[in-house]
Amino acid sequence: MKYDQKILIIRFSSIGDIILATSPLKTIRNAYPNSHITFLTLDIFSSLLEYHPDIDSLLTLSKKSTFLEIWSFTKYLKNKNYELIFDLHNSLRSNLITTLSKGKIFQLKKPRFKRFLLFTFHFNTFPEDFSTLKMYHESLTLIWNSNKQIPKTYLSISKYEIKSGKDFLRNYGVKSSFIAIIPGAAWKQKQWKVDNYVQLISQLETSVVLLGSEKDQICFDIEKKISSVINLAGKTTLRQALNILESAEKIIGSDTGLTHAAEALGKNVSMILGPTSRETGAGTNLEKSINIEKDIWCRPCSQNGKKKCYRKSQVCMDLITTEDVLNSLRRV
Repeated sequence: MKYDQKILIIRFSSIGDIILATSPLKTIRNAYPNSHITFLTLDIFSSLLEYHPDIDSLLTLSKKSTFLEIWSFTKYLKNKNYELIFDLHNSLRSNLITTLSKGKIFQLKKPRFKRFLLFTFHFNTFPEDFSTLKMYHESLTLIWNSNKQIPKTYLSISKYEIKSGKDFLRNYGVKSSFIAIIPGAAWKQKQWKVDNYVQLISQLETSVVLLGSEKDQICFDIEKKISSVINLAGKTTLRQALNILESAEKIIGSDTGLTHAAEALGKNVSMILGPTSRETGAGTNLEKSINIEKDIWCRPCSQNGKKKCYRKSQVCMDLITTEDVLNSLRRV
């Protein structure tokens, strides 16, 4: 097949942001249906994008790459002669590796000053229709305008993988419907309390599977208090976690990558939001998914939930009740 364009898309991290980048990826594919699209990301996340129909090739870079290795990669990209480069990260690393490229570069424009006003003075200058997906699309300029529809995020898994996921679950005694819970997050401030999850799970009349990495201590703390849960934290690869999400009846999660992954698989989710909000890139994207959140004056307080709460207690999370989550499951 003859390609009319060689296109490079860059998004290094993290899981949620890479998944959100599959929306502008679809717009780029629609604009250049006969192009050869390469997606560049970090090696630890690349499996997320396997079998994606809009990606012709995957390029990876190690998170531990030295400056000399990155500079060598810069020269490699130059020799690939990409005609269009969509930098959906706009980081020091992405700027460095595209330095020598001769193709036209379109970069994500981050609303840093608006975020500063919001987090520091709680003065919100974001437009009502702001979303991360729209922010990504605004960086595409020549192929998108506000009148066009924004595609949904998308991840692809095979029928074999779905069957493999069900077999995997049977090994842990899950033979029928179950609810998947993703309680962990990169920052503790984005996690609902252990006791809240224990109270919630005790009221669910179905099997519960916990998903996360081995670093998600909250999964192990929940398991200690309610032994009926199936804790798979650290026991799955990224692809296996996707397979399990695909088979789940309902999904509850923090503002974290796997919850976004579930939506990219077409699953409606209940997302528990605390210090982050729509203006920070958080929140659901599917129409029937539900954000569980409380509108309080000090929220949002940081871009990714990293900043420690300056109040005596984390009110944005403490106000969310078990009944709030149960009601969201009924609505989903």
